[in-house]
Amino acid sequence: MSLLTDLQEGALEPEYLTTRHRRRGGPVLLVTVLLLTVLLTLAVLQTTRGAGTAAEQRQDLLDRIAAARERQTALSDQAAELDAEVRRLGQEGLGDPAQREQLALLEESTGAVAVSGPGIVVVVDDAEDADGTAGLVLAGDVTRLVNGLFVAGAEAISINGRRLTTLTPIRSAGAAITVDYVSLSPPYRLEVIGDPGSLQARFNETSGAAWWHFLTQNYGVSMNITQAENDLSVPADPGMNLRHAEQG
Repeated sequence: MSLLTDLQEGALEPEYLTTRHRRRGGPVLLVTVLLLTVLLTLAVLQTTRGAGTAAEQRQDLLDRIAAARERQTALSDQAAELDAEVRRLGQEGLGDPAQREQLALLEESTGAVAVSGPGIVVVVDDAEDADGTAGLVLAGDVTRLVNGLFVAGAEAISINGRRLTTLTPIRSAGAAITVDYVSLSPPYRLEVIGDPGSLQARFNETSGAAWWHFLTQNYGVSMNITQAENDLSVPADPGMNLRHAEQG
């Protein structure tokens, strides 16, 4: 029996046995490759569709932001035109030229209208190695600086493009400084309209200048004062609205 068994098992060549095994494994391998190809294709399609949807949503958001900015600009221009019309009517309502001149002076001093003229530029900034609040320009520091400039004879001041008046709040909001409820970032650039020949010298005699000298010497904050080469333009205070009126 062992001889018959050996003959039966050895009747097939080794190459035939290998081929038969390959024929059995071939379909399985093919199906596996097809399944992997399908899964990868689906993954690529889903990723592509997701990226396309995200890009469309981002573009839609950018379009809405651009439209909102255009709308804001249009409303700001319209508000400026209406303010100019109100001022014109107010001037026409005053028959006395002296009253008209007084009204124009009041509008300039209160920030109701934009002004331009010679002056100085003051730039202050945080210390390079500021640690915590030490070395940072704080709202109180800016307030002392502005008060000193007004005492020195400043006629109009803006900080980072925001007009400062007696009604403009300068406050801290975390690490930022807000001027008229708008957050500003350092460096802080103050454009100061006034007599450039005496403004800086008179400012150096104020308590605000003494405070800032102390800050620059002990906390590393910087302050640079230069005379403006050309006339400065300070915008009107956008929050300056008519609150009370009487008919004489």
